[in-house]
This record gives sequence, structure tokens and C-alpha cells, in this order.
Amino acid sequence: MLASLLLLAALAAPCVRPTRAGTQLQGDVRICPGRYRIADPMGQGVLILAASGTRVDLTGVTIESGDSLPGNYTGVGIASRGVDAVAIVGGTVRGYRVGVLLQGGRAHRVAGTILSGSRSQRLRSTAEKYDEHDWLDIFHADTAEAYGGGVLLKGTDGASVTDIVARDAQNGIGLVNARNSYIADNDVSRNSGWGIHLWHSSHNSIMRNDASRNVRCEGKSYSEGCDSAALLLRAQSDSNVVADNDLSHSGDGFFLSGQPPQLQPSVGNIVLRNDATGAYHNAFESTFSWGNSFIENHADSSAFGFWLGYSSANVVRGNTVLGSREAGIAIEHGSDHALAANVIIGGKIGIRLFAPGADTPESRGYRIDDNVLARTDRGLVLEHTTRSKVRGNIFDGVGEGLVVDDAGRGTVVLDNVFLRATRLFVRADTLDAGHNFWGAADAAQARAKTSGRVTIEPFQPASAAGF
Repeated sequence: MLASLLLLAALAAPCVRPTRAGTQLQGDVRICPGRYRIADPMGQGVLILAASGTRVDLTGVTIESGDSLPGNYTGVGIASRGVDAVAIVGGTVRGYRVGVLLQGGRAHRVAGTILSGSRSQRLRSTAEKYDEHDWLDIFHADTAEAYGGGVLLKGTDGASVTDIVARDAQNGIGLVNARNSYIADNDVSRNSGWGIHLWHSSHNSIMRNDASRNVRCEGKSYSEGCDSAALLLRAQSDSNVVADNDLSHSGDGFFLSGQPPQLQPSVGNIVLRNDATGAYHNAFESTFSWGNSFIENHADSSAFGFWLGYSSANVVRGNTVLGSREAGIAIEHGSDHALAANVIIGGKIGIRLFAPGADTPESRGYRIDDNVLARTDRGLVLEHTTRSKVRGNIFDGVGEGLVVDDAGRGTVVLDNVFLRATRLFVRADTLDAGHNFWGAADAAQARAKTSGRVTIEPFQPASAAGF
């Protein structure tokens, strides 16, 4: 009874009916339920949260611009600038370049608001024909505001965005120079650009979001992606925790780029238990960066499970990669990575480590331990790669298990189990592969399934390792 009386009292309290853009709000404000069609051509915000501690309740409220062409949407639905601890709860905001823009300040909160239908570029590509003008610009911070989105945090500290919906537009949630944010349990799926994107944003927690099916530039006869992604990190976005998100069926699932000279590396991120199954290109991409960890993720049915070119000192541990079209893990000109306890089944290559360019960073210093590489044409390929250790891996049902060129003659190969190979257990110019376990009756049979100057003594049968 008391709760009902309190609810009736709240509903009977005075409410605000905005009639124009630039309506300033302070304190604890309830917008009167209903639909408001208000344009914001100057980009100031239809509702402006003008003082610290302002809380606006949008229950039963829809605020829309009235524009009909998503590529031409302008303005901001709700804005705050330079104040702290504003809160936006409930309601629907649509038809603006940015649904909610929070600029500066600390401890903001956005919860339970529907922000679908923000600005979205008109795509020139069709199902039959690709148009390069649809390619996204990942190299400049101002694209975050130019492209628009459901929520944009700029220069905030400790903001919380939870249980919002920002679909059917170009971008969902954007962070620019934002720190210590909590982005959780949101639906930012089915956009044509990025579900969640970060620029120079660090120490944020991004958890349990549905960022699936963020994709563009895919047609019947072409597959380009145009740098669309479920989750994009750029330009010194460091030490973020990305956990338990649905990143599936997007252009890329997780995309971290530090490509010089335009972008600085992003380092120290933890990417944990995400599902990027069905990415059109890379389930997880992390380039020109170091010190990132990818742990217990799913990266199935993509072109590449992990593409980590020109990066170093990453940890890739305990991930599952099934049915990659090209490779489970591919690293071009990488160094000092730990690739451990991953399960990679199906595809052309399980793990490929290579350095095609002579005048670019060398490929070196890998630790490749305790992985399962099965039903691939080639299991582990080392090309122009030096100073690596390959230990405790299982090669089963492969065409060729381990492939090493002359640069890798000093590779340490110990305690691996080579079970079944349709062509070769090992192909190498020169390699000491003794102290491993072989799915063969004796040393002669095992040696017959090697190519090159490969030493397999002392020979140990696979049964000695429990197989």
C-alpha cells in the first residue's frame, strides 16, 4: 500500500513539457509522458542537464527530431557539459546525430533508455556492388561525433551506461578521452559501423553487451567489411577490461588498431570470454600494439580467429577457434607472444607466424605451449621466425603438423604429440624434433612422415603420453 501511494505521489508531482531545443534542467526532473517532436539544428541539445546532480526521468517519454533521412540527422537529444553526476533514466530518444552527449564531468549515469535510430550514413554499396566510399575512418577522433551514435562520452570519468538499446543506426556507444567507465548489459547490435568504440579511453569496463551484427560492405560477390566492428579500440585506449560480450557476426568482432603514424598503440587490455563467432573478417584483431591478453574467447567460423600483426608480448590463452576459413591464429612480424592452451580445429592453418618483409620487424621469440591443433591442412607454420619454443602441443588429423623453414632451425620442439597426419608430421629444412611423441609404431615409421633433415631421436610413441 505504501509503495502504491508513493508511486501515485510521484506521478502527481509537477513535470516538465519541453517545447524547444535548449531546455535547461536542474535538480530532480520528470518529463511529462508523451511524444515530443523537437529539432535541434544548432546541436545544443533538446534537453540540457545544466547543473551537477541533475536527474531526468523519461519514463513514458519519446523525444524525436522529426527528420526522415538518417544520413542527415543533426543535433543532440540530451546533453550535459562540464557538470558532474547527471543521470538519465528510461525513455526513448531518436532521430538525432547523437542521442545522449555527456561531455566532461564525473559519475554520470544513463540507464534503461532506448536510443536506437541515431544518425546513419547512407551506404552506397549494394548487395551486388561494393563502393569504397563506405569505408570508415578509424584514424581521427572527430569521426566519433561526426558519425554520431546512441551515446557519446567525451572527457568523462566514471560514467555508467547500462541497459540501453542503441540499434539500427551507424554506431551504438562511443568513448572519447573517457576513463573508468562502466559499459554493461547494453544492446548495441545491428548497426552499420561500430557497436562500441573507444578513442584514447582507458581503464573502462565493457561487459555483457550485445554488440553483434555490426557490419557493412558485405555483398553477394564481395566481402570488404570497411572497418566495421562490434568493438573498436584506437589511439592509446589502454588497460580496459572487455569481458563476456557478444561480438558475433560483425565485420570484425574485436578490432584494436594502433597503426602508425596515425594511431598510437593501445596496451594492457584484457579481453576475456567474449564470443566473436561468425566475423566476416577477423574475430579478434590487435595490430601495432603490445601487452594485450586474449583469454577464453570464442572465435569460430571467421576468416581469421586472431590476427595480431606487428604486435608483441600478447597473451593468447585458452581460446576456442573452430572452422576458420584461413587461420586460427595469424601473426605477421610479431614477437614475444605466448600462445597457450588454445583449441584450434578446422581451417587451412592452425597457427601461422611469419615475416614476409625483410626490412620490417622480425618474427621471433614465441612460446607456443599446450595447444590442440586438429583437422587443419597445416597445424603450426613458422616462416622466417626465430627463437621460438614449441612445447606440449597436440597435432591430430592434420595434413602437415609442424612446418618450419631454415630460419627456424633453432626452434625448441619438445614434448609435443603428433598423432595423425595425412601427409607429414614435420616438414623442416633442419630441425631437432627429438623428445616428442609420435603416432607411429616405431622410429622408422615416424621418420617416414617427416621431410628434410629432421631428427626424431630419442623416439617416443604417443602411447607413452597417454594416447
